[in-house]
Amino acid sequence: MKLVPTHASRSPYIFHFGERSVALGEPRFLNIIAHNLKEQGYHPQITYWDQVYLAQLDDDIEGNKPQLIEESSRMQEMMNSVGVELTEDEFWSALESPLFDQMSWPAQGEELLMPEVPGWMSHARSWFFDPVAPAQGTGNIGGWVRTRGRERAGQPVGLFQLTDPDSFWVLGSADDLERVHQLCLELAHYRDGFEKTTAYLGYDLRMSSIALPMICRGALEEEFYLAGVDTESLFWE
Repeated sequence: MKLVPTHASRSPYIFHFGERSVALGEPRFLNIIAHNLKEQGYHPQITYWDQVYLAQLDDDIEGNKPQLIEESSRMQEMMNSVGVELTEDEFWSALESPLFDQMSWPAQGEELLMPEVPGWMSHARSWFFDPVAPAQGTGNIGGWVRTRGRERAGQPVGLFQLTDPDSFWVLGSADDLERVHQLCLELAHYRDGFEKTTAYLGYDLRMSSIALPMICRGALEEEFYLAGVDTESLFWE
């Protein structure tokens, strides 16, 4: 079962655990998510790629307005996560509410037009950490279970270090993950670490996530590159 080259567009990855939600992905999506949360009165916690640069920027409080605007734009481009203390239902409500706030109610007899949800938002995928999610492999029970997804193979794949310094997660569509899982089992015959591949099943009894030791990262990224699979990643480096 070969990997399918990516042909679908990117969208955010949303993770829910307990009463907290975190969005990962491209800065253009994260900026809108952060803005919508602030519009609803919430206070999202935002992280950036270059924390050293931001610390230096905070120390330099002297500067003219054009430079501050330029620096603010650079900060937006470096955004890599948006977290907020909201449950899954609360998060999606806060994300979608601004669309309905912009509605103009029609006069009597006119047709009511519902707001159009942007494609990146309707295609956003999300996972919930289930401590009793069944595992296929050597890992412990408990893993990321998909709650919103995109069907078929050929979707972008996420490689994220989320809960453990010694391992990372592969997130994608069920069809893509089945192919990734098969690839990992094949690599286990001659590459270290892949014998510990652990897949977690979702509520649909299909693969929702795959956990791998950190030693597998380079080899897997190489396989994705050769197969034309679009990957997005976030590691604690």
